Amino acid sequence: MSRPKRRTRLLIADDDSITRRVLSNAFESAGISSELYENGEDLIGSIHDEALVCLLDLNMPGKGGLDCLSEIKETYPMIEVIMLTSVDRAAEALQAIRNGAFDYLTKPFDPNELIHTVQLAMQASQQARENQDLRQAISMPSQILDVKGSSPKMKRVFRLLDRLGGSEDLVLLTGESGTGKTLLAKAIHQKSLRRDAPFVSVSCPSLPRELLESEMFGHEKGAFSGAINRRLGRADLADGGTLFLDEIGDIPLELQAKLLTFIQDKSYFRVGGEKLVHSDVRLVAATNRDLRESVEKGMFREDLYYRLNVLPLEIPPLRERLEDLPDLLEHFVSRFAQRQRVKPPRVDPSVLVKLRQSSWPGNIREFENVVIRALTLREREDILLPEDFDVLSGVKSETQMQDDAGVSSLAGKRLDEIEKAAIEQTLALCGNKKSAAAKMLGIAEKSIYNKVKKYGLETDEGGASS
Repeated sequence: MSRPKRRTRLLIADDDSITRRVLSNAFESAGISSELYENGEDLIGSIHDEALVCLLDLNMPGKGGLDCLSEIKETYPMIEVIMLTSVDRAAEALQAIRNGAFDYLTKPFDPNELIHTVQLAMQASQQARENQDLRQAISMPSQILDVKGSSPKMKRVFRLLDRLGGSEDLVLLTGESGTGKTLLAKAIHQKSLRRDAPFVSVSCPSLPRELLESEMFGHEKGAFSGAINRRLGRADLADGGTLFLDEIGDIPLELQAKLLTFIQDKSYFRVGGEKLVHSDVRLVAATNRDLRESVEKGMFREDLYYRLNVLPLEIPPLRERLEDLPDLLEHFVSRFAQRQRVKPPRVDPSVLVKLRQSSWPGNIREFENVVIRALTLREREDILLPEDFDVLSGVKSETQMQDDAGVSSLAGKRLDEIEKAAIEQTLALCGNKKSAAAKMLGIAEKSIYNKVKKYGLETDEGGASS
């Protein structure tokens, strides 16, 4: 089945053909495709909900920029609008900002500044859409995003989410890369009273240190070469909502003092600015580093560490909750099938045996990639087999698996002890699902119910395995 063509995310309306061509070439060089319109009526008539940003000339004949802005925000509130204007119409541009425009730029514009502004607006639009999706998926903790699991460790994480969401204090999420810290940060936001306000993230290691301060706190016009307009930072954009500082352990030492002041007072100066700016945000931070160790090495301020470590929540690595593999596998197989618009394949029970052999150093992110690769390259359309998972990192030997299970040798054990251990371990492997465990053991489902009762096997909640 052919997939529908993805529609352009940037729409541009300007009555000057030369300006349209210059804009198109500038965005094309940055890898951003655009749709061009010579007036506001044509853009409004062609707008679609896959668009992220509209770039409008403020002064167009017929339907002008302000009129277009009003219609776009009424019909497509999550599409961001940027206005292009001349210096002598700055008052109208400011009115556009009050009416909901993301930003405005004056002609002649700097191409780099324009591209950067559009990229920020695209991110803001995507975050607004993600927030809407989050609100629709928040009914049950175990259904939040891709953070799946019914293991005791994940049940504890889910129990804490409600408490953390109800607090206004700073949350520090710790854990290895790929454990789902960003997803849990979004879940905390959606469980808070700020759920209808923006969720804005800053990836500390992804930006050069000379740009990180400007990205986080914004800059004033003329603050540095190329700063031809005032730029709002992520702290501005998150006002009233949640600001997520991802991998905060990588933030440069010279910026940590300013961040400490912001955490304490929720105020800051834009780069090149003299006016103190206030932003009402709830802060959530995440790191895969041992911040206490970074403090001891002089790489992280001790006072900032204590400011961050108010409500810590550690996310367990996947190797410590292998009983969640069945839920995760089912989730990723189902999502893959939905995206491909195909029927999900059956999963051979022995697939889980092979998946348990990996230590999963890349955690959920690695697990998802492995499942997607196996689904894409599988030999048979109707079933997923162990041989489809041909490359797994950190695979344990049989001896290591026996040691992990406390079964170094079967010699000398009674048959009923061996049977009890086999049933108990298989149930754990299958997430306490008796039908799957019976199939893997090659016995009738009725038999496993009888044996569970016979051996008194229980779940962590104190009841018989179900």
